[in-house]
Formats: sequence, C-alpha cells, structure tokens
Amino acid sequence: MIQRIQTLFLFIVFGLNLAIFFVPIASFFDSPVYTVDFGLLGVREYTHYHADWPDTIYLAAITGLICLLSFITVFMYKRRMMQIRFIRFMILLSIIFLALIFFFYVPNLEALTQTRADYISQPGIYLSIASVLFLILASRFIMKDEKLIRSANRLR
Repeated sequence: MIQRIQTLFLFIVFGLNLAIFFVPIASFFDSPVYTVDFGLLGVREYTHYHADWPDTIYLAAITGLICLLSFITVFMYKRRMMQIRFIRFMILLSIIFLALIFFFYVPNLEALTQTRADYISQPGIYLSIASVLFLILASRFIMKDEKLIRSANRLR
C-alpha cells in the first residue's frame, strides 16, 4: 500500500538527495575566510586559485540515480522484495557517494587549496548521511510488512 511509513521515508530520501544538488558539501578555508565551496555542481571559488578542479559529474550522477530510484521505488509497493533490492542498491550507491567524497574529492581539494575541509558548517554531508539512515529505515519497515504478509499466508 502506498500510504505506509516506508513511502514517507522514500519521499524523504528523494527530497534529501534533491537538496544535495543545491547546497555545499564541504568548505575549504584559510583562517577566517572561506576560499572554496565544494558541491555537486562543482567547486565555487571565493579566492582565485589557478587550479584544475576535479570534475563532480560522478557525484551528481550517483545522486540523480538515487533520486530517480527512490521515486520509482515508492510505486513498487506490490513488489516488496524488488523494493528491498532497489533500496539495498541505493544504500550501496550512497556509500559509494560518501566514499568518493571522503577518499577522493576532499583529499584532492585539500591538496590543491592547501587548506582543511570544514564539514560542520555545510549541510550537504548531513543530508547524504540522513539519506542513508532513511533508506535503512525504509528497508526495515518493508521487511516488517513482508514478514507480516508471509505469516498471514501461513495461517491460511
């Protein structure tokens, strides 16, 4: 049924991943002045570096795919096991997204700017972590529904 709690969780995942497109993920600063904001749509410079910034198309593609799959998964309520497979795939994509940020993009940007990354003041990293948590919750509630339906079928 479409009016279940997991539907709300999947819509929240859709909204969170859509919002990641418009907010910075991390900032790089030198003393009190921000020098660079890192987001899905690229790197925004506040001071002019003459650097070749890494392309963020992979992050945008992963986030767009998670948005699309979460929206599609909402309407697959009659096929719960397929929903769970889609959600597990989205969790994997989210973990790959976070790994790319922490192990590829941020170290490269820290090396280019010779500064440290600041995640605390930017909402992008929190949105992606919250997205993973809501995907886990949706998976749990779908499994709970599946167990309930299987137990009802055994009683027949």
